[in-house]
Amino acid sequence: MSRTPMKATACPENGHNFIPKELPSNKDVNGISRTVFTHVSNLHGLLLDWVRVQSKGTKICRSISSLKLYDCDDGYYPQAMQPLAESLLDAADSLKNINEGVSIVNRQLQAMARLQPGDDPVISTWSASQISRTASEIHLAIDKEYKLKYIITENIAHCRDENLIEVYVSSWEFNLYLDLEGNASYLFAEVGLPPVT
Repeated sequence: MSRTPMKATACPENGHNFIPKELPSNKDVNGISRTVFTHVSNLHGLLLDWVRVQSKGTKICRSISSLKLYDCDDGYYPQAMQPLAESLLDAADSLKNINEGVSIVNRQLQAMARLQPGDDPVISTWSASQISRTASEIHLAIDKEYKLKYIITENIAHCRDENLIEVYVSSWEFNLYLDLEGNASYLFAEVGLPPVT
């Protein structure tokens, strides 16, 4: 039968003693960091969905614009207008769902900030209050963007002014209130998530 040889460095005769090193313990005893990370990840996913739906809505608005500008007379609406308007309404409903999701995540992060009132970092260097403040800014911006895009959805099919239609398309395409390159991008980078583009 074979025996496992003893290491020469671990023998007290050689003057080397093995001393176990204490592993660092998890300082997040009640799981706030993990929960905040989950909420920030959910917020990131909702913003990615927002960008995807916004892109889809922009294409629909461009189609409506080209149809209105070239095929529309004073008393005539092309048949292709109705499916486009319905598709744009579906996109607006998707934005509403995303807005509601961001609202829920915002409320949850506000509660986390109340549970962790100090300026101690919860995730890397961001405190819970900084994260909740950023989530609140994102929520307010998303809410304004949704309201604007919903008004555009209601009015674009009835508009006959070429310049106003182009303003509607541009307003759907570009975020006037939502800044995805500001604090949101820093928060997502801090957590290790890619930027929202």
